Amino acid sequence: MPEQPSLTTRQLMAGVHLDTRYRNAVIDELYEHAERYSAPSYDVDAAAVLAEALNARRTALRWAVPMALLWIAGFFFAGWLFALYAAGCAALSGAVALRMSRHPLVRLTAGIPRVLGGSALVAYAAIAVAADWPEVTAALGIPVLMAVVAGAHRATVERRLRFIGSSAYRGPAQPPRADAISALTRGEQMSPLVVHRDPTPFLGAGTSASHSRALAVQVHGRTGAFAVSDAQSRITRSVRAVAGLATRVDERFLLPDEGVPPRSRLHPHPDELPASTHWLRIVSLGLGSQTTVFVRILLDGPVLYVEQVTCALPPVRRKFRVAHLPGARPVRLASALAAPAGLLAELVAWPVRQAPRLSSPRSSRPPGGPHTSIRELAAEPDLPPLAAADAERISQTVWLLVLDALRTTLRDQGLSAPGLDEIQVEQHGVAQSGGIYIGNISPGSAAFGSQARAGDITRHTSPGPTTNPDDDSWEDDLG
Repeated sequence: MPEQPSLTTRQLMAGVHLDTRYRNAVIDELYEHAERYSAPSYDVDAAAVLAEALNARRTALRWAVPMALLWIAGFFFAGWLFALYAAGCAALSGAVALRMSRHPLVRLTAGIPRVLGGSALVAYAAIAVAADWPEVTAALGIPVLMAVVAGAHRATVERRLRFIGSSAYRGPAQPPRADAISALTRGEQMSPLVVHRDPTPFLGAGTSASHSRALAVQVHGRTGAFAVSDAQSRITRSVRAVAGLATRVDERFLLPDEGVPPRSRLHPHPDELPASTHWLRIVSLGLGSQTTVFVRILLDGPVLYVEQVTCALPPVRRKFRVAHLPGARPVRLASALAAPAGLLAELVAWPVRQAPRLSSPRSSRPPGGPHTSIRELAAEPDLPPLAAADAERISQTVWLLVLDALRTTLRDQGLSAPGLDEIQVEQHGVAQSGGIYIGNISPGSAAFGSQARAGDITRHTSPGPTTNPDDDSWEDDLG
């Protein structure tokens, strides 16, 4: 029996049926631009989502053909009056597209075309009733037939959504090219090697949840005995020893896409990659959200560098999450009224999408890193407050474990780093020694020892007015 997709994968599969723009983005990134390496997917089978997206497009095109014939018949029999109906459908289709936007301000504007489209359809119906036969027959009969076609398409989508959510789900059949692309994508998802564009090395993990942390300390002793792999192994054991902290700890090699070979020919051994590409990845899954901490350790002569980047991925959009649940009504009335225009647009856009294939054959496109992540595209625009607080807690905890593991590793190998042993943390303007304070310190504002430098230092933010009448430090934050 084929392995069943994860819950997140099922939610993204539902999304390609419910959101045309999301479906097009998935196909464009993973299929039309097959020369690009795929972004890492966490708990998501990107190849299965692509297969479902291609199936959703084929389904929409099949129902778009009879819809296009009805549009032609409407303009032929009803004449100029049918243009009013077309304007109403187009406005409602635009409203549906605006409602699917990830930006709140854009979603607020969806009411304008919805009101205009509804008014146009009401006016169309009123004029059609007052018109002479046979115009009234065409003006009212053709929209009824369009509603039948749109309803049949909607029923097909809802059956598919129920099938996606069932334990009997099987992936759709694919053409040979799609099978080959899916095999490459699945191989990249399981590989520790990640090819990325320079601006987005952590694509797929979400947005930065807190300030990155960086530390540089001087190591005393024979540094040739220090092995980064030993420190990484100790960090891994420390993280796994904390119950509930991480669901996955592994190593990733982040390789810039400049000069990389095609996807099918990239098989480097990890030992052949520079040390700067080695990162330890710590993944923690929450209630729908995900926190990922990347840690890199480098030894350059006597200087030990430590970097930590924390990313957080919001939950999948609510519409995608509830689509496969029993009793869910994923298709709204506005979407049903806009379906005639949406299906026609799908058919019209199909030849437009074929143009780039003729002007720029795939074989002539240079390989490169991914431009987007299908999981990030399906996420809510904002991280929930509790998830953001959880991400900061995880980031702080991992940072403490990393520092402790480095101290132990150096000590076991007969080395020392005063910058790690003499920790100084500035808290509320008071320098403290001998401990680490998590409370209200700004992420990245910690400096370790006289020879240490804290990276990504931000302006100190005091906690606000206190009960001490002589404490006016908070006024500095008011500018």
